[in-house]
Formats: sequence, C-alpha cells, structure tokens
Amino acid sequence: MALAVNSRDELPKDPEAKTRDTPSGPRSVSGAIQYPPVPPVLVDGLFQHISKFDKEQETDVGIPNINCSKCILQVIEFMASHGVNKAGDVTCHYCAVLAISANPAKPIDARFPLEKK
Repeated sequence: MALAVNSRDELPKDPEAKTRDTPSGPRSVSGAIQYPPVPPVLVDGLFQHISKFDKEQETDVGIPNINCSKCILQVIEFMASHGVNKAGDVTCHYCAVLAISANPAKPIDARFPLEKK
C-alpha cells in the first residue's frame, strides 16, 4: 500500500518481478518486497500466498499524521504465477481518494510532502 499526497506521480513504480518463460509467454514467479517500507509505501508484503484464501483477509495500516484533502491510497497486488497484463506487468492496482486530517496533538509526519494548494 502506498499514499500520494499531491499526485499519482508520487506513487512508487511497480515492484520488480521475476518471471519464467513458458510456452504461452512469461509467468510471474516472485515480486520484490520493500522492507522496511519507505514512504510513500506504507506497508508491503501483506498476505503472501500461493493458493486461494479460504476467508477474507484484513489488516490495520498506519496512516501518517498529515493534512491532505485528496490523498490517493493505492493497493498494489502482485499476481503470482500469472501472465503479464496489457501494461506488460504482473500487478493490479486499486486506488481510493481520501481526505486525511492531522491530529493537532501529534507532530506532522515529515516523511510525506506537504499538500500543494
């Protein structure tokens, strides 16, 4: 998961993927995990699995103490053992626009840029 304050341009590139050649084209084997995560990445490597989950998965993710009226929260899903998509990679992206109001009793998280007005 990653968070952009001002623009999608702040979001990270897709993780580097290792692939193997197959008769039907390249298939994904593994994707790089950023640990520890560095902003704009909030968390990486969640829910690693090689078979379908038997129930829904959930986690808590810490949101930085910042002010932004139109942040973009992005979930990047690496697709293991999958062919490349139209963009030529092996990831899916899910984005949401949200507003974050900093807690004035806590310091602003300086690892993220200030919102441009």
